Amino acid sequence: MNIGLYRTVAAMTANQQRVEVISSNIANTETSGFKRMLHVAHGVEGWARDGAHEQVITGTRLDLSQGVLQRTGEDLDLALDGAGYFVLDGQNGETLTREGSFELTGNGVLVSQDGRPVQWRGNRGLLDPEVGGIKIDAAGFVVQGGLPVGRIRVVDVPDTDGVEPDDTGGYRAREGARIVDSDAIVTQGFQERANVQTIDELVELIAAQRAFDSAGQAFRTIDQSYRRLHR
Repeated sequence: MNIGLYRTVAAMTANQQRVEVISSNIANTETSGFKRMLHVAHGVEGWARDGAHEQVITGTRLDLSQGVLQRTGEDLDLALDGAGYFVLDGQNGETLTREGSFELTGNGVLVSQDGRPVQWRGNRGLLDPEVGGIKIDAAGFVVQGGLPVGRIRVVDVPDTDGVEPDDTGGYRAREGARIVDSDAIVTQGFQERANVQTIDELVELIAAQRAFDSAGQAFRTIDQSYRRLHR
């Protein structure tokens, strides 16, 4: 097959994936604690036993920069100022999250919006849903009615690219990545906004769509020329 066709197909595929990543970022602009995904691609020559062919390897990585902390005034809204994650229990193991919009069950268990228990350091703390007056300090220590309840667990994964998205909307540590205690500041009554700048994402989206269209036009032109030469 014509080398130009290989390369235009590779370009179209890469830019289609780029559009999907950017679209996901835009869709999660209002999702608390969301971290935008970055699309990465690079070419590898010499595949298919032909040094003229070029394969485009694509992938994604997380932009873990912190989003803006927005005041909500709710006692169970928590945000992290600094590197770190809250830890949730799940059926498939631990989930790391920056989304700190929590609530209490009738039994006094602190859970995420989808009902997964928040982990504590040591024994799980139980709160009285009828009393209120919950105070949480910068280190994650929880007090209710002047009595200590426990300390919320906050961890960090210091390895570069040590975390990846899971299928619950949170994150998990990659195999072999270190999980350590975090010194991030727990901020009560705040939520962390997504680190997505909508205007920047729209500019990237337009560029990706134009690149896809250009590659598609090049493919059609090469294909038409190829057909005429082989009539």
